[in-house]
Amino acid sequence: MEQRQCYAAGLSPEKTKSDIKYSIMRTVKRRSLNQVKEEISYRILRQKLPEAWVMHEYGPDYGIDCVVELFDYVDDTKEVAETLGEQFFVQLKGSDSVQYAERRAYSRGNVAKGLLLEDTSEFVDIDVANFQLDVSDLLTVEQLGTAVPVLLILIDIQTERAFFVCLNDYLEKVILPEDPAFESKGSKLIQIPVQNEILPREINLVALRAYGKRAKMYGAFTKFAFQQKEIQRARGLVRANPDTSKDKDIDMLKVFAESSLRQDIWRGHDFWEPMAWSFRELEDVLAAIKGGLQPAEIEAFKQYCDLHVWYRLCNLANMYEELVREWFLPTVLAQLASYPDQGNLQKSNAISSFNKDAMCYTRCAG
Repeated sequence: MEQRQCYAAGLSPEKTKSDIKYSIMRTVKRRSLNQVKEEISYRILRQKLPEAWVMHEYGPDYGIDCVVELFDYVDDTKEVAETLGEQFFVQLKGSDSVQYAERRAYSRGNVAKGLLLEDTSEFVDIDVANFQLDVSDLLTVEQLGTAVPVLLILIDIQTERAFFVCLNDYLEKVILPEDPAFESKGSKLIQIPVQNEILPREINLVALRAYGKRAKMYGAFTKFAFQQKEIQRARGLVRANPDTSKDKDIDMLKVFAESSLRQDIWRGHDFWEPMAWSFRELEDVLAAIKGGLQPAEIEAFKQYCDLHVWYRLCNLANMYEELVREWFLPTVLAQLASYPDQGNLQKSNAISSFNKDAMCYTRCAG
């Protein structure tokens, strides 16, 4: 009998029973510790997000673990939810030994316009959760582009806390200014403000909802720029001005205002006041057109639409790039804008880089 078992297991008769048992056990499927952590991370994140939101898990991990699709209930009884057509991508990481630290962030110039220039006399100390992320993951995010938000969500398995940061913005606003040669490294330290905690409360979901709308925002920005250029063409300020009339110009402005108001960007950005200003101005434009304009008023009305209403609409794109994309990052501006009640700007006696440059300029000029 023992000899037949040996042949069946592919072993020689000289092998012992323990050898046979070990050989059979080696073929059993196993789960790695990383797989267990991944499953726990998904469970924790699912508990933190609204129940109506859907997590679509990806198969093989090529830098994106899942996409979260946003839904809202359409009835008070919460029996039916409809998609908002909004989503954000997730790089999900779980750790049972998250390293917490403090990051000192200095005041700085606008890194979207020039090199990093810090004022070391002003700073904010930010509590952060550290995570070492593969550079290949960052390069994948960069290839996806700014309009496709990818959030790094770090799960502390021990405490079941979840923290987020937008990798697209972190890459452009933090990593590239501070370490332009990061591509040559195997991994990069990501510092996530612990204030960016995902909790099942609406106020803690504001950032996630804003990221979900990002693609819609960029589409609206393109539309606003086109519309302003056509308004300028109707004013005779652009070459190749077509034959037009006052009636056609008013019809065009009516179409532009209605089209802009139909953009699904106004809801969910209530916290960003310039959005509310532009929304009300578009409603006023439409009301003025429907109320009727005298022929003598039309040129002044087109000028108002161009230099005020659509100027501010187009400026939303500038503010979005310069300010909004820095929200919720471990920087001074982000702290003051995202958490104004918590971000305390401190002063030091150090000579800032700004002052050093000014002193150098004075000496050289003298």
